[in-house]
This record gives sequence, structure tokens and C-alpha cells, in this order.
Amino acid sequence: MNLFNPPKQVKGVYIRFGENPFVLLSLFFRQAKNQNWSQQEITHVLDKAKKGNYAHLVKTLKAHIHH
Repeated sequence: MNLFNPPKQVKGVYIRFGENPFVLLSLFFRQAKNQNWSQQEITHVLDKAKKGNYAHLVKTLKAHIHH
């Protein structure tokens, strides 16, 4: 469910289920910023991630992380 076409992913973020949601969002934000994502792209992913429960947040972030 990547929000971009072609899919865009951040490298170097490791999501652990059970981690504080604020920490997960911050990790994603920092890495995306360091990898030259635009503020609009980052905000788009974070807003979508925050529109559901914890599982939705993790699923959305993982869809935008390169493993």
C-alpha cells in the first residue's frame, strides 16, 4: 500500500512492533529527511499512518521502508 508511483522507500529504519508510535514516526521522519524526501512526501505518509490504529500505523510505515 505504498502511496507513491513508482514506490518510494526509506532505507535504514527498523520498525519494532510495540515501540512507542511517536518514536516510530520520528525515526521515519528523520531518515526520510536525510534521504532528501520532500516535506510534502513525508507529511503525506505520516498523515496516512496516523489515520488508524497502531497496527495501521506500523503497516503504513513498513510499506515505505526498504528492508
